[in-house]
Amino acid sequence: MLAIPPELGRRYDTLLERKGVTVEQRPHYRRWLRFYWDFCHKYPFEPTDRQL
Repeated sequence: MLAIPPELGRRYDTLLERKGVTVEQRPHYRRWLRFYWDFCHKYPFEPTDRQL
């Protein structure tokens, strides 16, 4: 599985904090971000495409 780029990870953590996601739940959210990131790079799909 691909690693999340550091800058994206920092931005995502900031977003989770602003949205009120608890510290205990954040690893689960990051895990799904990693799944999505991996999917987008495995198949011809742009990670920023909002059509999915």
